[in-house]
Amino acid sequence: MLNPTTAPYQQNGAPSFIADLLTREHVLAGGAKINAAAFNSADAVVVVVGAAGAAANASTVPVDALPAALPDGAVLRFGAANSKKFAVLNGAVLAGAASLTTQPIPTALVDNDTAYYDAPGAAKRIVAGTLVGCTFAELEAAPVVTSGVPAGLLWGPAADADDIVYFSVYDIEDAQVKNDVDLLRHGTAIFVNHIPNWATLSATLKGKVRAAYEVAVGATEV
Repeated sequence: MLNPTTAPYQQNGAPSFIADLLTREHVLAGGAKINAAAFNSADAVVVVVGAAGAAANASTVPVDALPAALPDGAVLRFGAANSKKFAVLNGAVLAGAASLTTQPIPTALVDNDTAYYDAPGAAKRIVAGTLVGCTFAELEAAPVVTSGVPAGLLWGPAADADDIVYFSVYDIEDAQVKNDVDLLRHGTAIFVNHIPNWATLSATLKGKVRAAYEVAVGATEV
């Protein structure tokens, strides 16, 4: 089986988190789509504010060691797209750096505030095993046709308030270009220890997964 954290784009074989034979009985039929703007790329640089945080108007922000370099002028958003909780780098930063030099930040940042940086023009890759969701209200209110064009629900990242959650079956190479997603049918057997980001899911979402799927733990290499 392919490993979703190391394999290139998975579009044919069964990802390692799926414990069943991957047949048509395990993949929902129909043209499901995701809301690309709501997802962070799997290749984004993750920036986490350090314990000391930074006050409003500060121009230095402590961070956990950066996993990759960031360019001068990079905009790091620690809140919603229209939030004032952001920082603009005033100088490039190397991988491993533990602080950022920025333009004065408009809003204070606190420990564990997190931003995801995608280089301009980079593909937005979403890995197999990403949990998506919606509420019943969102599902039932989704338009079928908009201005004569077939429409439908755009699935977003799963949230605690969602009534329905599904795992994506294959990698999406660039959700900004093609946002089609194959969803894993409920009742399918899965290996939770092979699901990307399982450890970061909330207890509520893990409960929804356990209720919807047959959960097991798969073998790991040593």
